[in-house]
Amino acid sequence: MRQILMAAAIAALAGGASADVFNDNSGSTNDGGDLDAFFADQGFNHLDIVSVTITNDATNLYVDIQLNADLDATAWGKYALALNNGSSPSDAGNGWGRNIDWAGQTITHWVATWADDGGTGIGGQVWSFNGGWSETGSLAGTDDSQHAAGHQIFTVALADLGLGFGDVMLFDVVSTGGGNDPGVDHLSRADAATNDWGTTSVAGNFLAYTIVPAPSAFALLGLGGLAAARRRR
Repeated sequence: MRQILMAAAIAALAGGASADVFNDNSGSTNDGGDLDAFFADQGFNHLDIVSVTITNDATNLYVDIQLNADLDATAWGKYALALNNGSSPSDAGNGWGRNIDWAGQTITHWVATWADDGGTGIGGQVWSFNGGWSETGSLAGTDDSQHAAGHQIFTVALADLGLGFGDVMLFDVVSTGGGNDPGVDHLSRADAATNDWGTTSVAGNFLAYTIVPAPSAFALLGLGGLAAARRRR
């Protein structure tokens, strides 16, 4: 009976992994948000980050960037995850050469995505630094079904980021444009990161996310333990 109760408890844990939600100020600096009024006045609210939701399973990292506008209405927004996986070497730049100052911090990977409902939905690249930046992977999955509600949703393989269970990634999420544009909005800052296209954006303190086993992984470990206990008896 005890084994049945334990198995039932493990099964109850075997649902989806919980997600971490990182909130950002939304709106322009005129109303207490962190999107500079220069960009808000041009109607670029699709570059205004509201929140970022991150979770993982045994294979992938799942990222949902919530923006403050309909992404179906534009075709040029760029949204990047910059992270440091704790290894070396790392760099103060980024894979796309965007005009960003990480404020003394460095990154090992640059996951750059774009929203283009003119035909391709979501695209993206995974860049790694190893003495120089190179494109080393692609997105493992995308979902543009919520673009109209402002969600840029994509999946990256943990292996492409050099991450595994127990690792802590330090990260920032930025919105940007093309060429040598800055990060228009940084998740790491509660205030404006830049006030013009030609002005370098400056990050705040990086955020942290720990790669954890999904509840189902714990369940499998638990069931394995039960089986071993039964064999010992």
